[in-house]
Amino acid sequence: MIQYKFSLPAPGTFQPGPREQVYLDWITKHQLTDGTLWRHFVEAFRTKADTNDRGWRGEYWGKMMRGACLVYRCTNDDALYAVLERAVRALLDCAEDDGRLSTYDRAAECAGWDLWCRKYVLTGMLHFCDICKDASLIETILDAMERHLDCLLAVVGPEDGKKDITETSDFWRGVNSCSILEPVLDLYRRRPEPRFLAFAKYIIETGGCSGGNLIDLALQNETPPYLYPETKAYETMSFFEGVLAYYEVTGDKLYLDAALRFVSTVCRTEITLIGCAGCTHEQFDHAAVRQSEYAKKAMQETCVTVTWMRFCARLFLLTGEDRYAARVEQSALNALYGSVNFFDQPHTMPRSGELVPALPFDSYSPLYMNKRGKGVGGLKKYDDGFFYGCCAAIGAAGLAVYPLIESLRTEQPQPYTLEEHRLNGKIAFTFGPYVLARDEAKDKKRITAPVRPRKKDGKLCYEILPCEKGEQVRLRLKTTRGDVLLTDFSSCGKHWHDSDALMTVWMPTRPRLFRKHK
Repeated sequence: MIQYKFSLPAPGTFQPGPREQVYLDWITKHQLTDGTLWRHFVEAFRTKADTNDRGWRGEYWGKMMRGACLVYRCTNDDALYAVLERAVRALLDCAEDDGRLSTYDRAAECAGWDLWCRKYVLTGMLHFCDICKDASLIETILDAMERHLDCLLAVVGPEDGKKDITETSDFWRGVNSCSILEPVLDLYRRRPEPRFLAFAKYIIETGGCSGGNLIDLALQNETPPYLYPETKAYETMSFFEGVLAYYEVTGDKLYLDAALRFVSTVCRTEITLIGCAGCTHEQFDHAAVRQSEYAKKAMQETCVTVTWMRFCARLFLLTGEDRYAARVEQSALNALYGSVNFFDQPHTMPRSGELVPALPFDSYSPLYMNKRGKGVGGLKKYDDGFFYGCCAAIGAAGLAVYPLIESLRTEQPQPYTLEEHRLNGKIAFTFGPYVLARDEAKDKKRITAPVRPRKKDGKLCYEILPCEKGEQVRLRLKTTRGDVLLTDFSSCGKHWHDSDALMTVWMPTRPRLFRKHK
């Protein structure tokens, strides 16, 4: 086993910063200790709720459990721990006679998002083991997870009569299913059974995709992710987390090289100023170049943000290189914090215009002349009218990963300066790790006009102003047409049903025809 340079702090061993604590306390109160959520998530396993529509309701329990366990590392909150233990025991009670835990019935298993959901059962349970105070409960969980995985090994694999893992989903060429690699290896670390490592090796040998070997593509370092056989950002990143885990277990540097080259390419071609990827829904699409374009459809998904943060955090723990921690910070302070729905704003479904009740995280982040709150990523409804979404379930993990990683950083922060970024005839600004934006409600004037900053001795002219509530940065930029107000992206556009909720990171630098989009 490869040793990490750093390890995550244990509960009660560090104190998050004041701002981080606000987010952690808020998500604990408004989501993680909500018994109604946990009951619905567990009930999906009893009723096999995903059978008919090949859905992903089975992911919610494990996603939120992982995030909640990471939050507990930060807060050491006894009340939260008690809720999580009850949720773990409740799901264990849903196991079938042979140990199978699935939201699909037997006739429908190994299709749709079944393996993806079974992955999250493993993920959530193993994260709870990391914080569990009861040694006997840990053993109960690990026994249950062995049986849970063995049920899958009985029907999926390279042997005659079994289904190939890349064929266990008709979505995204099976990459979603192959992302189970990471928790399989996590279980192997705890229960080093040869059959689990053999299964992980089998997944590696498939290359993770029915349309081509993603590991080979990463190693060749010639094809960017937006030209892969499948381009779903979240699931592809999740698979490469497993590739990195395979290196950690086996020590084979080939797979470290594959993970590092993948991350490097994603940084170069996909990661935007706010630390997310994908300007076409949730897909790789050369977002590093396209980020300044107007997007009619959803973009910059919160699931992608958090998965990217987790991947970079893992690389920081493994290598100790601060550049990965800086990536976590970039995503947290901008894309993730910007998605937090402090003001309980309902979301507007893009096709129907239907308003759905507020979730704790917005699913998408606009970058050019647009509004927040458009749609709910991964929304699934339940028979009783309850609904939830994938981004809402994953967000808490990001709120915890950032302070956990920050507590380990050794490099001293440098003084912040205002930097300009130019792309496709537009301009954007950052102040240290903060991405700045214009907000129509804050400006109280049209924000579509061109911006041409004034400079003196080659430096931008600006004045730092006192922050208003919820802001981290507020400054007045001097331009050829008067002053422009810039504030941190995460505080902009948060009341997205207001008529003046238009916001933008990228600003035109020359006059052009522009119609205000509603």
